[in-house]
Amino acid sequence: MTAYRATVLRTAAVTPLMLRVTLGGEALRDYSGSGLPDESCRVVFGPDVTRNYTIRRRDPVRAEIDIDFVLHEGGVAAPWARAARPGDEITISGSPAGKYIAAPDVPWRLLAGDATALPAIGRIVEELPAGARAHVVCVVDNPDERQEQLATQGDVTYEWVYADAREAGDALRRLVVDRTLPEGPGYTWVAGEASATRDIRRHFRFTLGHTADRYDTIGYWRLDAERWEKRYREVAALIDPKIEAADSLPDDELYFDAVDEIYAEVGL
Repeated sequence: MTAYRATVLRTAAVTPLMLRVTLGGEALRDYSGSGLPDESCRVVFGPDVTRNYTIRRRDPVRAEIDIDFVLHEGGVAAPWARAARPGDEITISGSPAGKYIAAPDVPWRLLAGDATALPAIGRIVEELPAGARAHVVCVVDNPDERQEQLATQGDVTYEWVYADAREAGDALRRLVVDRTLPEGPGYTWVAGEASATRDIRRHFRFTLGHTADRYDTIGYWRLDAERWEKRYREVAALIDPKIEAADSLPDDELYFDAVDEIYAEVGL
């Protein structure tokens, strides 16, 4: 996996709890993107300490990228972002991926998530084609965390719900699962707490019977990460061969179905 050394150029507060860090450097001229608005990269904070982050903005001419950090308590990324100053260096790696696949002419889009989804939602909104219809549903800590001043050619509406990180997953789950969707073959993109997005994916797939081209869900973080990781280590020898075998399934949704069942069997 190719690694790119980048330099902090500047930082700026997006909201009180979200900080934008602009990275630059000649190495980034060769850092090609996926072209998807929810593309992400791995940020390396130390030996064996990496986290995936959305690339909020990419400027290949200036060799710059923006990464927005939620300033939550704990972890390694938020403290690094708070302390970042121009001239600091960091390594990013990985080929930027992404899952957003809405066709340009889809009649409606639902973009849902918690605060961690806002960098991707912001870029999706900014890159909408002229007249594209989208509704943003987002769970944030408080009204000061809303991001509505996004330049767009689309027809975008916003719905904000307030909950702290402990309640964000449940709030997101209710907002999407209990919602009556618009008529017609639209597209829903959801990102946030992992257990919530797993349940939401199953809702679209099995309750609503949507085909895979009508939705994408991404788990960005996990509320009970320490407990989950501890349990995973306890059962890794049992489930890793099953997960590896699931790689041979013919499509992603069958793979996710299989992994969900494997995890459920061991309480993950």
